[in-house]
Amino acid sequence: MLQRFFDAALERARHGKVVRLNAVFRYILPFNVPHGIRVTSFAENEVRVALPDKRANRNHLNGMHACAIATACEFCSGLAVLAQFDMKNYRLIMNRLEVDYTRRPAKGMCEARAVVPDGLKDEVLKLMECAEDGAARFTMPSTLYDADGEAVARAQVHWHVKAWNAVKYQPTL
Repeated sequence: MLQRFFDAALERARHGKVVRLNAVFRYILPFNVPHGIRVTSFAENEVRVALPDKRANRNHLNGMHACAIATACEFCSGLAVLAQFDMKNYRLIMNRLEVDYTRRPAKGMCEARAVVPDGLKDEVLKLMECAEDGAARFTMPSTLYDADGEAVARAQVHWHVKAWNAVKYQPTL
């Protein structure tokens, strides 16, 4: 049941209707719920998520907390990978996250963006074919912008993508 709802929510999000996708993610990603991170745009070539300026996301200096920024960047990057690879057919795993914080964000809502490079899917499929273990390893960057539109953090998110039929240990639900 959840899989059908998720698939339908993804399809609606590709057409600009992200409300159901946000509802699904509140359920399947409880870690992100307190941060209030939500998808604002989901397309084949670019994904955007909003990170609200609220108490739960602030640090001891009353600025946006580094971990809230990193979480928004990771989530956005993961959605960009998901825009290319259907989770029914591929296992998507983040294995490393590097974030460069370039300046303190201005007060207000922040937005993370991940732009999918042309030809990424074909490149990743070739990497899977060539890999001894069948897993493609690649980086999907994302950038967080503050309320003034200034880039405040750049993330390099490292992903493993592998076809489920090549995965040794399947999840049990």
